[in-house]
Order: sequence, then structure tokens, then C-alpha cells
Amino acid sequence: MKRVFLAAGVIALSFSLVRAEFQPAFREGEDLVFQIRWGVVTGGYATLSVPSVDLIAGQSAYHILSEARSTGLVDAFYKVRDRNESWMDTASPRSLRYSKKIHKGKYSVDEVVELDQTARTFHTTEIRHDKNDAKEEKQGEIPPNVLDVLSSLYYIRSVPLEVGKSFTIDVHSGDKSWPLVVNVKKKEKIKVKAGKFVCYRVEPVLRERGIFISKGKKLEVWLTANARHMPVLMRSEIFIGHVSAELVKQTLHPPKDTQELASHPLPIPTSY
Repeated sequence: MKRVFLAAGVIALSFSLVRAEFQPAFREGEDLVFQIRWGVVTGGYATLSVPSVDLIAGQSAYHILSEARSTGLVDAFYKVRDRNESWMDTASPRSLRYSKKIHKGKYSVDEVVELDQTARTFHTTEIRHDKNDAKEEKQGEIPPNVLDVLSSLYYIRSVPLEVGKSFTIDVHSGDKSWPLVVNVKKKEKIKVKAGKFVCYRVEPVLRERGIFISKGKKLEVWLTANARHMPVLMRSEIFIGHVSAELVKQTLHPPKDTQELASHPLPIPTSY
């Protein structure tokens, strides 16, 4: 029993040291565009961006935005219009708010999760758009400094990466919190539409849905080996083949107004 508590203490200390070293690898104005592919079929496009720094309950927070939409034949048979947003405390890597608007085929849901890091509680409001427009609210406790599924990617980008190392972070989704184990597997050169990059290949062990792609047998993320640790490729195994998100364009520009972003849909690139 003493060994168990000692091991837990070492893990907790190691994790706190990682958080103490937190230096954001991203900045306001970053905008990344990805092509979503199912095998050789292009299914749509998605973006990851940091459009602004906002105030959430009086605290400064990075506004992180992910949008995805289907195109072509996929759009005709299975329309996807997803918008995920996270507000990550600028002073400490932790989530203050998370929201999503998901539309996949006939499935549509809106969700907002408020995370009170001081009280260590969450409040979730979910509306499922069907013939009844059912609304459900949940609340409960959260671990200290918990992250949501979107901000966890940006936290992973900002920690020191080394081949063979693993680390664990607490992630909250809906009404559940769970430990996300991230394994740094390999350093390798890869080529995507946006160019050639030397990357770390990391494998988050998913227990819930992620961004862009649902939980699969294995999720792999390639992050550049420079200071930005920019995601250039994400790939998940599914029951037939795999789904991937490949970087096609990156820009750093002044942030747009939040209201302007909310009123303009994600543009569909004509070609790359």
C-alpha cells in the first residue's frame, strides 16, 4: 500500500512539474487548415485556430476554435457541420469553458460546459435537436486543472516532447473526467500538402470522442519537432481503413472579431 501511495505521489509531482514548465507553443492569430480524408477519398475540410483572447468569468483565456464540414459526395450523403470551441486559461493550462455544435447526418446537438476551476465543478447544458428538442443539464465535480478535448491538444503541443516518454493529463468531456495517456512514439520526417516536416509521432490513448475524428482503435498525431509543435497530420483507425486530417495551409494573422467568426461559416477551399 505504501508503494502505491509513493508511486501516486511521484506521478502527481511529475505532472505538476510539467505544468509548471508550461509555455504556450501557439499564439493568438494562428490558423491551420486541414483536408479530411477517408482512405483516398476527400471527405471535407477543417480548421484549428486561435482567433482571440477573451475574458471568461473575469479570467483571460485563449479562444480555441475548431470547425469541420463535409464536401462533395460525402456532403450529399452524410452532411457534417461541426463547431467546437474551447477557452483555455492564459495563466495556467486549464479549461474555463467548452462548447460544441455538432451536425452529422441526422444527428444534431448543442452543448456548453462551464468549468469552475476554483470550486472544481462543472455544469453542462445539452440540447439534442430532434422532434422534441430535448434539453438536459448535468453538474458535478472535476479534477484540478482539468482540460477539455480541444484544449488538451494545445496543451500537448506546449509540453516538452521526447521519444519514449509518456505523460498523463485529466480531460473532461460531457459529464465525465478521465486520464488521457499520451505516448511519444517516434521522431520522423513526413510529407503533407503543406510541406515536409520533422515531427514527433504521439499516440493519445482515447477513451472518449476527439476532435475531427471519433474514437478508434488507435489515434496518431504528428507534431512538428520545432518550438511550435504544430499538428500536421492526425490519423485514426476505424472499422474500415482510417480517417486522417492533413495540414494543407498555415497562417499567422491578426485575430478576427469573435462575432464576425460566429456569423461566417467555414470557407471551402477550391484547391491546394
